[in-house]
This record gives sequence, C-alpha cells and structure tokens, in this order.
Amino acid sequence: MDNGSVTAYRDASRFLVEAVRAVPDSGWDAPGLGDWNVRELVGHANRGHTTVADYLVRPQQPEPPGSTYFSDAAIAARGREAVRALGADPASAVAAASTAVVELIEQSPPDAKIGSPAGTMTLAQFLPSRTAELTIHALDIVRAIGADLSAPPTALRESLVYVAQRAARKSGQDVLLALSGRAPLPAGYSVY
Repeated sequence: MDNGSVTAYRDASRFLVEAVRAVPDSGWDAPGLGDWNVRELVGHANRGHTTVADYLVRPQQPEPPGSTYFSDAAIAARGREAVRALGADPASAVAAASTAVVELIEQSPPDAKIGSPAGTMTLAQFLPSRTAELTIHALDIVRAIGADLSAPPTALRESLVYVAQRAARKSGQDVLLALSGRAPLPAGYSVY
C-alpha cells in the first residue's frame, strides 16, 4: 500500500521516534499528559504502532455498546500496560515498533481488513486515526519535555483532516466558528 495516508503515517511515526529519542534520561518520570508521566505517555503513544499491527494480523471483535473499553480509566490502564512493553530502552522499543509496522503497512493492500474494538474497517480507513494519534501524542511528548521539534506537514495535514471530521460529527458548527475567530470553544473541549 502506498498513498498519501501511508506517507503521512510514516512521517508521523518517524516524528514520534524523534520525540521519544529527545526524552532526557531524567525526564521519564516527569509529568506527561493528565495523570500519565512521560514514560506512560510514550507507552500509550506507541499503541499508534502496535494496534495497527495487532488489529491487522490478529483482528478483534468490536466492543459492544456501553463497553468500558473506551472509558478514560480503561485508556489510562492500557497506556500503563504498554509501558511494560517498552522495556528498559523505550526509545529503541518505539523505533523498532515503528520500523516493523511501517514495513507491514507498505506490504499490505489498502483494503486489508482491520478488526478493532471500534469496528471492522479497511486499513485505508483506519490509518488516518493512527496518524492523528501518533502526531498528537508526539506533540504531547515534545511539550512535556520542552523539546524544539515540529510535526511534519504531511502528518499535520492528515491529522487535522481526521480531527476535523470527528469535530464535524460532534460539534462542527462550534469548531468552525472557533477556527474562524468568531467564538471560543467551551473550556476543556475535545473531539475525543
């Protein structure tokens, strides 16, 4: 599979690898995002790699309506579990995951089936959500450690389109007015 979405994903993945490499040895236990420290944030962010491979190679059934799988507590718990997979060298673990999943994506057809807790879809449909996750969480890491790194334009564009589509389903009018400088978004607003 080779198209703009693959390029954006590859660039977002490389950006995450770069952000994780920038974490100083003393920075892993520093505040990351919300309740997560930097190491937990990196573990969660790396799921933008591992879930693609898992759901493509070992598809899952969708979660039933009302499932707690998507709750903040469950997401945080999965992020903490992902820390163990990072091992003693998180930067190397993230780089290895990036290399493996990008290779898998490049060898897979766009219509390959992904079986995720959110539902069954094609790889082409799933990939923009993972690009957004990688990009957003790499930016979270960059902010947490005070690094001077910028997201690649391809990853930003794909992420913005994905987030805008989510926003349009949730509260498109409010977002459009905010982005055009006509009204602020409510405090704490998020499309997630």
